[in-house]
Amino acid sequence: MSQIFQRIFHERDPVAEQLPLYGSPIPIIVLTLIYLAIVLVLGPLFMRNRKPFNIKNVILAYNFAQIIANCWLCYQFIVIFYANRADVPDFGCLTKFPHSPALQELNIYGLYIFYLLKVIDYVETVFFVLRKSFKQVSFLHIYHHIMMSTFVYYLGSYYGGAGQYASVIALNCAVHGFMYTYYLVSALQPNKKMGLWWKKYITRIQLTHFVLVLLHHSYPLVFRPQCGFPKGLLWFAVCQSLIMVALFGNFYRRTYLQNKQNKQKEDINGNEEKSVKNK
Repeated sequence: MSQIFQRIFHERDPVAEQLPLYGSPIPIIVLTLIYLAIVLVLGPLFMRNRKPFNIKNVILAYNFAQIIANCWLCYQFIVIFYANRADVPDFGCLTKFPHSPALQELNIYGLYIFYLLKVIDYVETVFFVLRKSFKQVSFLHIYHHIMMSTFVYYLGSYYGGAGQYASVIALNCAVHGFMYTYYLVSALQPNKKMGLWWKKYITRIQLTHFVLVLLHHSYPLVFRPQCGFPKGLLWFAVCQSLIMVALFGNFYRRTYLQNKQNKQKEDINGNEEKSVKNK
């Protein structure tokens, strides 16, 4: 992948190259391989003959920290872009901002913080393993985490900024702030988890998020062909959005629509059995 990005950009970004974990692809590759080994092989083996660990307090602290971090970063992107909107010629084509130090600093350092958050997200899957909640360690979950962390690394270290992805970062952080709020409430009230009416809306919000990402990156391809943001990155975002809509859509169908239909069938069969017994 490094060779592909070198062909697109020819050289690494000099600012990003000085940041920890951004100077080389080796750290993210090693971290991802360790992550896969733990959640797919070592973790399940370690937990095979053990009871689920009680890590409620750790999860509460983690969820609270994620809420604060994601909401803060979302706020930073919105406020700084709004305060410097005169330096943004076209919100439909976001690139670099050489004439606006505030925007360019956000462009690279905001993306870097977002990258660190995506790497920290790996910990969530480890929690699933330690709690023996293996059903949540799905292909969708693992693919999403690895795709986000790996791509954000290459975007920052080679392109040197968020560019057209700036709006996506703000939106993604807002969605994750809402999502981790749900996780926090669920952890505080585990007995009422199934009764939280907003659980299914988490997936709906995620689906809406990816549809908006699809439209946001399709716009410059169709209406701004002269946009300076690399076309390859726009097409990548479009393709990934389609994949994520398909994966999350399938998850929503199986989890909510199909289960609802099965429950209705069970209720019908149960009522029929009762009526037969009454006769």
